[in-house]
Amino acid sequence: MIDGGYELRSTHLAMAKLHVAESTGSIVNTAIQMFGGYGMLADYEIERMYRDLRILHVAGGTSEIMKMLISRSIFEQKS
Repeated sequence: MIDGGYELRSTHLAMAKLHVAESTGSIVNTAIQMFGGYGMLADYEIERMYRDLRILHVAGGTSEIMKMLISRSIFEQKS
């Protein structure tokens, strides 16, 4: 796939997905802590964000799989 003259590889996509999943996880977990017990009630938007975050970690591959793809690419480049 080419975007703006720059070739995107699966490694770049794995890096982006890992960064987004880890960053949003940290942000949503902090927000849940700020809301306390209310953060888990369906009445609050943060609860939906927490549920959606769980899907982000699983859909398209877990963070561990993304790390494996990235490390494999790094070792292939060095060989």
